Amino acid sequence: MRAFQIILLVMLSGLIMSCAEEEPVPEIDMPSTPIMSGTVSWGVVNVSYLKINRDPDDDQHIITTLRQGDLVRIDSIRFIKVKGGIRVWYQIEKDGFRGWVEERFLDGYPTREKAETASLFLTAD
Repeated sequence: MRAFQIILLVMLSGLIMSCAEEEPVPEIDMPSTPIMSGTVSWGVVNVSYLKINRDPDDDQHIITTLRQGDLVRIDSIRFIKVKGGIRVWYQIEKDGFRGWVEERFLDGYPTREKAETASLFLTAD
């Protein structure tokens, strides 16, 4: 009978421990990764207006804004883990301005020529 009580106590302890509150997942901010050859290195803005941030964060200082169809060079990429997934940010350069935009606001292309052709379709009336 004593062995049964010990087993029951161990099982009950395990059940109680498994019901403990889940620890929050920490936000991970990975360093920028230079774009490798053969991947996206040019982007075209796919929204009416796009703010360029100083850092890869929605609440950061806005450097400038771009318009739909603007062509940008993508220099690096940063993956930021947030609750519910990962946000991807591109460090871009346009007319001497350097900053960060979220990847969903750019259509990416491997060459400048392809990006320029796409840009023509976005800016055509």
